[in-house]
Amino acid sequence: MSDSPEYKYESYLYSMVKTMRTKPVNQQRSREKKEKILAAMDTLLRDKAFSEIGINDIAREAGVSPATIYQRFQNRDASASILLELYFQRVEEWARRKRKKKVLQGKTSLYDALLSIAYDAWNQIEALGHIMRPAYLYSRLRPDLAGPEWTRLESVAVEGFRNFLAPYRDVIDSDDLRKTAGVLGYFFNFMMLGRLLHSDDVPSILLRNRDAFARELATFAHRYLTRSRGQ
Repeated sequence: MSDSPEYKYESYLYSMVKTMRTKPVNQQRSREKKEKILAAMDTLLRDKAFSEIGINDIAREAGVSPATIYQRFQNRDASASILLELYFQRVEEWARRKRKKKVLQGKTSLYDALLSIAYDAWNQIEALGHIMRPAYLYSRLRPDLAGPEWTRLESVAVEGFRNFLAPYRDVIDSDDLRKTAGVLGYFFNFMMLGRLLHSDDVPSILLRNRDAFARELATFAHRYLTRSRGQ
């Protein structure tokens, strides 16, 4: 797995994400309660909008008291604290999961590596969209409550793309790898948001078809990266 280019990107990204947590939990029993609270939020988000979920709903689903929730999450907006903690945890688990097919570094073309990341982005939204969608919207609507961790995560994502691009330096057209990584990260993020924030009934086939989405995303990114080399 360590030779996979998308793993190289994600391993850097989520090694940083794991430091972005709520109140620390030490005792086993306390950790178990916290996991029940996160699992309850996950379950509720599959059926309800985040704005419709209150602390009492979470407590009832988790089988704990509201006071227990406030003991383990930030009191200012406990529901949002749970949501963001759940988001960070699930995307880290996604990055660490075992993949059915590895893309080997050094034996994979730049286009194929980009295609692999594009497919992975689609699959991640399919699996975690119910969490990613409200987490993203909340971070934009209330950046004061989302905290500096979210901004830091965006910077870490750019560094992850820089690490991904480094082995392909000889085929990409860039004098500033970090700047190029920033543009690439922005483009991937923009395309993912289109899929994440719009329903399946939108006219664009790119947002409704997995293969079309991945191919167009990889093709556009590849042409940008090799624009004067024709690789």
